[in-house]
Parts: sequence; structure tokens; C-alpha cells
Amino acid sequence: MYLTRRKTGMMRKLKSNWQSIALTVVVLLSLFISWIVWTNPFPYEGARHESYSNNQSQYTPQSMGDVYLPTKAIETNKKGSQNQLHSPKANLILSVKRELESWKLGRTNVIKQNNSDVYLSYLRRRNSLMLTYPDEVPSSVFNETFSQSIDTDRVNQINHIVIPLNGQHEIYLLGDHHYSVYRVRVEKGNFSHIRRLLTSMEQIPVDHKIINGVAVMMYPHSFELPELGYQITAQNIDTLSASLMSTNQHTTITANKNGNETTYTDGTNRRLIYNRQNGTLKYENYLSKDDRESTSQIFSHFYNKLTAIGMPLDNLRYDEVSEQGRRLNYRAYVNSFPIFNSDGYGEVTLESTSSGNERYWLSLYSLQVPLPIDHQMVKLPSSTDVINQLHATNRMRDIKDLRVGYIWKSNSVNNHVVKLVPTYFIKYRGHWVEYTELEK
Repeated sequence: MYLTRRKTGMMRKLKSNWQSIALTVVVLLSLFISWIVWTNPFPYEGARHESYSNNQSQYTPQSMGDVYLPTKAIETNKKGSQNQLHSPKANLILSVKRELESWKLGRTNVIKQNNSDVYLSYLRRRNSLMLTYPDEVPSSVFNETFSQSIDTDRVNQINHIVIPLNGQHEIYLLGDHHYSVYRVRVEKGNFSHIRRLLTSMEQIPVDHKIINGVAVMMYPHSFELPELGYQITAQNIDTLSASLMSTNQHTTITANKNGNETTYTDGTNRRLIYNRQNGTLKYENYLSKDDRESTSQIFSHFYNKLTAIGMPLDNLRYDEVSEQGRRLNYRAYVNSFPIFNSDGYGEVTLESTSSGNERYWLSLYSLQVPLPIDHQMVKLPSSTDVINQLHATNRMRDIKDLRVGYIWKSNSVNNHVVKLVPTYFIKYRGHWVEYTELEK
């Protein structure tokens, strides 16, 4: 009898508290699913960045310094062997940036210029970590990124930052133009913290050479990189066009359709051409010569433009500058490798001409989050093999650079999913081309 009354009482409690119990089960299930997502070891240089620290905190880049970060990290050991460092779980370069922000850099001296042999020796400096930009940046951008105040009159353009790991209280800034080497005194800085960041990183053997007058990072052996899957997101064309065409004046925006293109005009000096078929845009704003931005301010000016028009900056990085310094290209990166697409997806180009015209080329599409696909490994040949193949085509004289990156391949079944496939890209006659295209 007692057991029967007890069971009856328990049933009443369960019935009266069933909502609380169900809520508890849902919360526990949600926590379990979240744990699976956050411990899934997929490359995450997209919407969230993991810093290489004990607490593995997330960080979404928004500042100018984040967009203009170096994109490659190369460690040279005591014997002179070099390795490119990368990781799908941690953003090493972002972590080094945070360390350098707490340093105090002092006096800067010129060590050498116009000597390729000396320059190459610093690119291969033993027992060091080198951070490399994809193209040159002004020293003012270096100061902005790392919260420093080096002499911008003395140091012009920077391509590489060499950090000795043997306790020397100095770093070196290298500029490919004129093979410039600068020594910067470190008045305050903890090198041991930098050394600790390098553990548990994946490595690819590399080397540096001067090819056709340009310092190029080479891959002396064949190696493997995984294919990746990403979900993509598309900006709303109405929102984006409103951001690009908005002015302080009361103007009416008109839209005219012609085939696959829609042209937006405001009746004054702004025009936006939208290709509905491939989701690309070209924007033009005709300014007076007096209203154009100075070349020295182009990097900060274009960063402000990117934020003003609402471009996703999650994995977008500065990638190239024109010879005149008035055209900048930004590109999506994943795990320190650039992403290329023939339609310009994941890419933004901004230009301010000397006559005052501003032009932008961009796409609605950008990478959003990595997807749990079967990470098939792709074996890439050595740089030597690639160059030998290019020599056979008699095109070597028109080649200025070489890099490893990912090619963006659309999914014919699901247009919200793309596959990223690793391969070599060649700078051929001023344009990046997938290397097998030059073998045809």
C-alpha cells in the first residue's frame, strides 16, 4: 500500500513538473550539440577567429589593423631550415599581433639597400619568425596594426617582419623594393612569449629565392593540403546599393535593366552596375581632382569605405597594391592561404584615380562558415616542378610571383555551398592564374 501511494505521488510530481523536466532535457541537448560544433576541428578563419592562447577565445576582426595583417608566418630554425606555419585551430598571426602590441619599439636604422644577397640572407635569418605581407604596406599601416610609432620618414614600404628568437632586443623590417633592410630596437618586449606561440603548429617546408628580381617563397618538396567546404552568404543588393549610392543630398536613385545588368544612377556623379547572373558589382563615383584622397592615406581611406558600405570583414585581408599605390585588392583567406575565383567571389578591389574617380569591384558572395565535409587531401607538386613546367611553355619571363592558395569552386547542386581546392597560382602578366591554365 505504501509503495503504491509513493508511486502515485511521484507520478503526480512528474505530471506537474513535466515542463521543467522537458526544458532541462532541451538545454542539456543544446549544450551537447554546441560542444560537438565547437570541438569540431574544421578550419575557422571565417566568421570567428580563435586566438592561440590557453583560453581559446573567439575574435572577429573589425579594426583596420586586422584587415592589414600579414598573412604568412615562416619559422627558420637554428640550422636554417624554413617552415610555413599554419593551423586550422588557431590564428598564429593574430596572436603574434597581440603580443607585439604590448612591445615598445625604439630607434630604426638602415642596415642595407640594393643588395639582393644580403636581403636574401635576412629572409632566411636563422632562429627567427618572419611575418610576411602578401604585398608591400606603408610603415604607417605597420604602426596602426601593431600600435607602434616607428619613423615613417625613414622606413618607407614593408613586406616582411623578422623577429629573432634568440633573445636579441631588435627586429628587422624588410622591403622588397630596393631590397631594403631596417633594424628596429626593441626597448620592451618578451621574446619567450613569441616562441611559445609556435608550438603545435602545422608545418610546410619552404625556402626563399629571388626570381625575376622579386623575392618569392618556394615549396622545395611536394606536400598535401585538405579540400575544404564552406557555406556562403550573399549580401542584399538593395541594402548594398543603398549604402553605395547614398549621399547627403536629396537625390532620386533610378534603376534601369538591360539583359543581365541593372544600372543604378543618382542623377549626379554616382553609378552602380549590378550583374544579376554572377552577382558582381562595379561602382563608380566621379569626384573632382581636388576631392581625391592622397596616396599616403589610401590604405586607411579604403578601409573606411569597406566598413561604410557594410562589407563582411570576417576573413577579408589586404592582398595587393598597384604600382601607383592608388588601387588596393582585398581577398578572402582561410588558414593563411588566399582564395581565388574567376568571377571575383570573395574579393574586393578599390581604386582612386589621380584624376579623382573612385571605382569599386566587388561581389555579393562571401564565405560564411566551414562545413563538415570529408577532408580529402590534395597533393601539390614542389615549386621546382611547377617552374620547370612553366619553363617548357616559354612563359617564364612574364611570371613575377608564385603562391599556394585555394580555388573557389561552386557546387552545381547547392549554390549556397562551395568547395575550396588547394593549388598553385602564378602572377602572369599582372594577373593571378591557376598554374595548370598556363600549361595549356
